[in-house]
Amino acid sequence: MSLVLSIVAPIFLLIALGTAIGKLRLMPETTGDALTRFVFLVAVPVLLFRTVATAEFGDTSPVWLWASYFAGVAPLYALGILVGARIAGLDRRGQVIAGVSASFSNLLFVGIPIVERAFGHEGLNVLSLILAVHMPTMMAASTLLLERAAALDARGSGDGTAKASVARALAQVGRNLSRSPLAVCIALGFLWRLTGWQLAGPIDEVTRLLSQTAGPLALVALGLSLPRYRIRGALAAPLTVTALTLALQPLIVLLVGSALLPPLWLSVAVIAAASPVGVNAYLFARFFRTGESLAASTILFSTVGSAATLSLWLLAMT
Repeated sequence: MSLVLSIVAPIFLLIALGTAIGKLRLMPETTGDALTRFVFLVAVPVLLFRTVATAEFGDTSPVWLWASYFAGVAPLYALGILVGARIAGLDRRGQVIAGVSASFSNLLFVGIPIVERAFGHEGLNVLSLILAVHMPTMMAASTLLLERAAALDARGSGDGTAKASVARALAQVGRNLSRSPLAVCIALGFLWRLTGWQLAGPIDEVTRLLSQTAGPLALVALGLSLPRYRIRGALAAPLTVTALTLALQPLIVLLVGSALLPPLWLSVAVIAAASPVGVNAYLFARFFRTGESLAASTILFSTVGSAATLSLWLLAMT
């Protein structure tokens, strides 16, 4: 238990530090946005490039890793939609936001730091394989579902001309991914591997130093952002979604992955699934102007609650 606390405590102390800085206004309000942009545009992309470029993946097929991880994502997405409909009473777009909130784990700001501390560079190698397909898959699925939901909501309000466009949605996803530093740097990492070159000299040192900033700065940036997420309205739906994402999703991944994955890969997949809800849920909610309260409350509840649940999952997996 002391080992688990030594892994988890610094993670959530850094989040708490960021929250305290934001609450006490010790820095300008724009600090959080600037720090988040640095983490998202520079530190984490460099970390992912370096991890993929230098990783040793062994003989295990990543297909089984992806199958195990998304075996937890898919049913949680469906359950989230059900919660949005039955408990929160949201429109179809809001129901999809509830699905995103239940299944889109915060692998960047929480998953990377905790996997690195718990499982080292080998763990990051495994997590990078999940990250390589996680964002494109979740973005594509969520955009398509939201486009369809928006069209159905519009028809329900009397707009008979509204219809979902799969081609338009996929084109938008493609444009977003082509401009995403995360997707670009993962791709560059795989391309670097194909060259057979080694990271050495100034390139090795610069990427190493930048990579070391990713975890701590990501956690402080997450803490700075938490005061923005206000708890509004009924709490039954966000509390239900939080319980599902922190308990049921990693349990499903554990049950499926136990039959498919070696121990390290299984542990990383379970911890990734047990991470709190990522900010993407709120970004989708803001863009489509529905489900903001549920997404914001779920991010806040799951981030705070994961301090306890991640400790339990780490205790089980280490």
